[in-house]
Amino acid sequence: MDVYALELTRSLLHFQKVGYLCDTLIVVDGGQLRAHSAVLAAASRRFNNAFSADPSAVQRKVMMPGVELSVADVIIQYMYTGNFDWEGRSVHCDRVKKLQQAVIEFGINLHIVTQDK
Repeated sequence: MDVYALELTRSLLHFQKVGYLCDTLIVVDGGQLRAHSAVLAAASRRFNNAFSADPSAVQRKVMMPGVELSVADVIIQYMYTGNFDWEGRSVHCDRVKKLQQAVIEFGINLHIVTQDK
């Protein structure tokens, strides 16, 4: 990724983490997350389809029952960066299953890239 794209990605993720200019509230089991509808729509056909019904909405609220907050946070971060960050999170088989279910729920096409060490 070039420097400009990397800095833009970092800025958008920082904005999301602090709630700056976020126009979408995602309510999941255990809490809620703020995000930018443009990022969500670009990364997910489910969000794109949902938002296309009223593209000029100023604020949106998306209910996602059955998705845990910690899993939703990982998915949202992926939508902003294209990377899964498991730092500080334990990865167990049940967590991977929940992540897979959430990916389906969010309607995301995953682009998995492996790196040789």
